[in-house]
Amino acid sequence: MKILQRYLLQIFFPTALVAILFFILLLEIGDLFANLPTYLTNGVGLAPILQVMYFYFPKCISFAMPLGVLFAGAYTMGTLYARNELTSVFASGMPIWTLVLPLVILGFIFSVGMFFFEDRVVIHTQYKKNRLTAKLLETEKDLSTNDIVVLSENNKIIYSAEVYDAETKNLLNLQIIVRTDDGEIEKVVTTAVAIWEGDAWELTKPAVYIFSKNGQIQFTDKLAAKEFTEAPENFQRNITSIDELSVSEAATYIQKLKRTGRPYTEELAQYYRRFSFPFTIFLVLFFSVSVGGRFRKNILLMSLLFSLLIATVYYVTEMVTMLLAKWEYISPLAGALLPFLIFTSLSIFLLRHAKT
Repeated sequence: MKILQRYLLQIFFPTALVAILFFILLLEIGDLFANLPTYLTNGVGLAPILQVMYFYFPKCISFAMPLGVLFAGAYTMGTLYARNELTSVFASGMPIWTLVLPLVILGFIFSVGMFFFEDRVVIHTQYKKNRLTAKLLETEKDLSTNDIVVLSENNKIIYSAEVYDAETKNLLNLQIIVRTDDGEIEKVVTTAVAIWEGDAWELTKPAVYIFSKNGQIQFTDKLAAKEFTEAPENFQRNITSIDELSVSEAATYIQKLKRTGRPYTEELAQYYRRFSFPFTIFLVLFFSVSVGGRFRKNILLMSLLFSLLIATVYYVTEMVTMLLAKWEYISPLAGALLPFLIFTSLSIFLLRHAKT
């Protein structure tokens, strides 16, 4: 590594550390003040509040890293330009790509590390934080649902119910369609109430219509014991967050949604985002080194405003593409990757036209 590259890193590292700590502090304070009125109303003590802040700290690191790195890169390049130090560097024939290469490599290393940090640490602490916050705020989520359709046994059994009561684990006005391997209807079962008995559904006064191959329909009110065993959790409201699952757990969960016939495009887009989001750190360094040199006055203020502006535009773009993926206007993969690809292309363009 050349002396100038080491000098660049010596300026970058302290600035990045201070910036990351600053943004972490802002996030912690923002979360605290958002819930503080309810904490006071519920008489929550200091210890539980500090515990919430402790569990939220890893997530704050995840959010603050891109902002801190973006600010540090812009501030570092702006400072070197303001001191006219880069004028001598470029006059000597060193291209900007060579100078900032250690920063780019560093951004890639940070991104890979952030992926594993998210998967091994953040999801666990965020889960604890969400559960503790819900307990302190005394917010309960109703798991009951209406108009449910669940596919089971490789789509051979279809459950359709008007209401699922999560408190009693009952299905109301249930209709079950059983199909053969060829997709033909084998029988239809209807009941006013189905009660979960621990390992199977007990149907109250069922009406069973059996379809024979010759087109005849037989009626009976008898069912085999424990014939329908789909877990009641598959009927309740979906409150599982991909952000609280590891990559392997999220993949399994999405497969479960597919198997039961429930919507999964939003979850799949969030799953793909788990891979693209950590590389935001790698992306923002392109912006910082290409645009940071344009600030020759008020470098600290301009770098901060630039960081917040780029972060806002990026996250708004990501929010729009994720919504489009949720509504199935674009694929889940496009919803997760489009912002990254757009801003990567733009940052490379700006870097090629940066001042040298």
